[in-house]
Amino acid sequence: MDIMTGLSAISETLKITKELRAVDSRISDAEWKLRLADMVDKLLEAKEALIDAKENEASLHDEILALKKASDESGQFTDDNGLLFEIDDSGNRIGKPFCNQCYVKVQKKFRLIYHAEGKHTRSHFHCSNCDNAFKG
Repeated sequence: MDIMTGLSAISETLKITKELRAVDSRISDAEWKLRLADMVDKLLEAKEALIDAKENEASLHDEILALKKASDESGQFTDDNGLLFEIDDSGNRIGKPFCNQCYVKVQKKFRLIYHAEGKHTRSHFHCSNCDNAFKG
C-alpha cells in the first residue's frame, strides 16, 4: 500500500462519519453497525498504508545514508593508471593501492598484490578478485 491508499481510506472514513452524524433515528441498528464496521475497516486500511509508508521511508533513509557514505569515500582516493590510492587530508598516498576496476564495478576495495619481476621487466600489481594486472 502507499500513502495515497491511506489518504483515500481516511477520506472514506470521514465520509462515513459525516453520514452517521446526519442520520436520524430511522436508521436500524444493523445498518448502524454495518457503517461502524466499514469505518473500522477503512481506518485499518489507512493504518496499514501509513505503516507501509513509514517502512518505505526508513528504507529510503538507509539507502540515502549508504549513498552519502559511498560518495564521501570516493573523494578520499586518487587514481594512478588503475591503481587506486587512499589519500589523507593533505593529498598524500596512504598504504598500498586498491584495484580501481573492482571499486568502480562492485564498490568494494581489494588491495593489489605487488609482484616484482625479473631484472629487465617492470614490476606490477595484481588483483586477486578480478585477476587484472597493473603496471606500477
